[in-house]
Amino acid sequence: MTNIDIVNKLALNHNLTIGRAEMIISIIVERITERLISDGNVKINNFGEFKVVKDSLSGMIMSNNVLNKNRVIFEPDDKFLDTINSD
Repeated sequence: MTNIDIVNKLALNHNLTIGRAEMIISIIVERITERLISDGNVKINNFGEFKVVKDSLSGMIMSNNVLNKNRVIFEPDDKFLDTINSD
C-alpha cells in the first residue's frame, strides 16, 4: 500500500476531499517524525511502537556514511497482530 492508497482510502471512507486526506496523513507523519526526533520512540495504542535505533554493524565492512546512522524500526502491538492474523 502506498501513501496515495492510504489517502484515497481515507478520503473515500470518511467523505473527505483528497486534499484534506493528504493534509491529515501529512500531519500524522510530521508528528510521528517530530516525536521520534525528540524522544526516540512513538507508541500508538493497539497499533505498535516506532523506535529510533543506531545501526552498529560491528565487524562488517561498510562505508562510513552507513555506520552509526539512525534507523526506525516498528514493533507491532499484540492486538494489531491479532487483528491482521484473524482470518
